[in-house]
Amino acid sequence: MSVKLVPPRPTVKQDVSTPDLSGSPLPISDDEGLIMERCLRSPSLFARNILGVQLWSKQEEVLKALQGHRRVAVKAGNGLGKGFTAAVAVLWFLTCHSPAIVLTTAPTARQVRHVLWREIRRLHGNHADLLGGRMFNTRFEIADDRFALGLSTDEADQFQGFHSPNMLIVVDEAEGVTEPIYDAIEAVMTTGNCKLLLIGNPTSDSGTFRRAFHEDRRIFQNITISALESPNVEQQDVVIPGLTTGEWVAERRTMWGEGSPMYQARVLGNFCDHPQDNLIPLSKIEQAISLYAEGCDDDPLAEEEEGASEPAVLAPTVLAPTVLAVDVARFGPDQSVLLLANSNRVLDIQTHQGLDTMELTGRIVDAYRQWAPERIVVDEIGIGAGVLDRLKELDLPVSGINVGRPARQRRQFANLRAEGYWSLYELFNQGAIAIPNDPELAGQLSSLRHRYNSKGQFLIEPKEETRTRGLPSPDKADALMLAFLRNTGGVRLHT
Repeated sequence: MSVKLVPPRPTVKQDVSTPDLSGSPLPISDDEGLIMERCLRSPSLFARNILGVQLWSKQEEVLKALQGHRRVAVKAGNGLGKGFTAAVAVLWFLTCHSPAIVLTTAPTARQVRHVLWREIRRLHGNHADLLGGRMFNTRFEIADDRFALGLSTDEADQFQGFHSPNMLIVVDEAEGVTEPIYDAIEAVMTTGNCKLLLIGNPTSDSGTFRRAFHEDRRIFQNITISALESPNVEQQDVVIPGLTTGEWVAERRTMWGEGSPMYQARVLGNFCDHPQDNLIPLSKIEQAISLYAEGCDDDPLAEEEEGASEPAVLAPTVLAPTVLAVDVARFGPDQSVLLLANSNRVLDIQTHQGLDTMELTGRIVDAYRQWAPERIVVDEIGIGAGVLDRLKELDLPVSGINVGRPARQRRQFANLRAEGYWSLYELFNQGAIAIPNDPELAGQLSSLRHRYNSKGQFLIEPKEETRTRGLPSPDKADALMLAFLRNTGGVRLHT
């Protein structure tokens, strides 16, 4: 074997691991082959004795499933150590099989480099003398026929040409990977000992990752990890630093509501069927968040391998006209929201609570000086009218919008708010909008409901009805709708 074994180091806590006294370290003997054979049979033993880390119960369940099954699909809530588990799986498979190839991928190059491979590099760096090989940015090489690669999903043909008696394919953020990539992966899975590990959040409403838990579950070993199973949540104490806490779960329960798609997916790890009266599918919201993250990746890491090209240079940001949208609230639980956007992207969000109209006006003036938007739009219903009047007195480029007024297309929409939200829905549906990973905004968008009135007009659930469902007022979502209301001129309502 090319791996030289030494007595195990004291157990080291990783971000999402914890001591587990249920197992004892492997006895170290001169029989290196026996030790490696036992680690080969148990990735958990490999983690404990070779990497010097311990795993919590669900991480061990995933690795045990990967050991005994050809295809494993894991859906989980946020902050539960999915990436750490996948990193252990990559190092285990490559170390314990010869020859071997491991391929990893994710929806974007950023996710490949900065999420899974960051964990792989960190684990290897802690035990480089034991694991050996050469570690690069997204490549780990032990020998010519034993290596792991991180591939982005820009082109499916990147997966062609890889063949080995032992192969592991890891798909991180599996809900966001496109079907052509999955087709290319299937073409690789022709060898006898080829394993596939899919890990992700259950936010997709179609595709291979969702089918793995439904139509194709007969060929997948399915695992669900709920945040309620986190040791930090169960024990109401931070026993594993970096893992989801009870405080986070309680906050999300208040913010999203237990029945919301966001809570089901991000906390409980459940797919949430898209209700007929929900407006924007959670998968489209996640897509918009991913688009935003891609645009923020301004520090791409260059490949360190021989012959690698120069570091990628990002295209300059296109300077598009900007709008500052203001959803006005006074006192109580509602928030006043200042949202800056251009033609397809949210640029910044500010929230203020408990401000009177003059204080809020001052905040808007300050934001105008800071951001210099081309125009300002204010929800002029109720107290928003006072804010609007004062901004006009200051000669700012402001206009008021009363979303309760008749829509431009009156036969199709009950009011301007409904028309504006339908325009927003179309942007999400077309993948033409990018939003930050703001849990409040995403939760509000995923909880929007619609219906039709007796005239057959499209109508968005009023804020008062949203509150009766135990959810906060969708202030950030309304500000987003106001920012993109200018696009309602040519929308079509499909029924």
